[in-house]
This record gives sequence, structure tokens and C-alpha cells, in this order.
Amino acid sequence: MTTAWQFTEQVPHGRDLGMQVVSVNGNQVCMSVTTQPWMFAEDNTEEICTSVLYSLADSASGLAVFAEARELSPIATLDLRMDYLRPASGESALLAVATCRHLTDEVAFIHCDIFSEGNRELLATANATFMRNTQGQKFHAGGRGREGA
Repeated sequence: MTTAWQFTEQVPHGRDLGMQVVSVNGNQVCMSVTTQPWMFAEDNTEEICTSVLYSLADSASGLAVFAEARELSPIATLDLRMDYLRPASGESALLAVATCRHLTDEVAFIHCDIFSEGNRELLATANATFMRNTQGQKFHAGGRGREGA
């Protein structure tokens, strides 16, 4: 839980959104966000902006990687796909439950469900892939170099 607390406190975006770690249990993480009026998609509605759900799913999924690996090492989100089942209203907090389904030395695969806290209504599901141990690796857009140039 100390690592989880550090994760929420040291990631400015999560801290600004007010993300909180609810629980860490093996390879599963539960995080919450208390909705605020500034998170609404439009002024005349109480529907939460989808970017808040993406941020919550990405953060919970990243923390699930650390929970399963039982170590902190640099990670990067490779892919995050989300299916929306219904709009998220600002009436109650959002909960994300992320589970690490498979972990290798280089890649982690995560499934995340997002619920409305009050009635545990499923709002969205997400699947994410993370690259692990990214520190020090360099990627070159042009391949190995120009041959014959």
C-alpha cells in the first residue's frame, strides 16, 4: 500500500484528478475518483468526460502491473482500448478494478472494469498493454541507419 500511495501522490495527473487507491489485492487494484463539476463533458449535463475514465483506467492498470510484478520499474502504456456501456454520471464516485491477466519480462496485459460506486453499475471495460523495463531503451524511427547514402 505504501507503493500505491506513492503512485497516486507522485503522478501529478492522478493527484490533480483526486485519484485514490481503494485496495491492492494480489494482481488486482481498485482505484476511485470522486467526480467534480469541472469533470462534466458540458456545462448543462452531469455526464463525466470520457478522458477522466481513460485516465482512471490507465492509472489503475499501471498500478496493477506493479502489484503483479511486486517491484517498481519503468513502464509505458502501449495500448488502451475502452468500450463504453453507458454514460458516467457525476452523481457518484467512479471505481476502476484492474487485474493483471498476464505478465512477462517485457509486457503486461491488463483488464479493467469501471463502475459507478453507488450501484456498482458497469460503465466501461478496458484492456491495456504495458511495456515493462523501458528505462534506457532507445528506439530509432529510421531503423538501423541509411545504407548506401
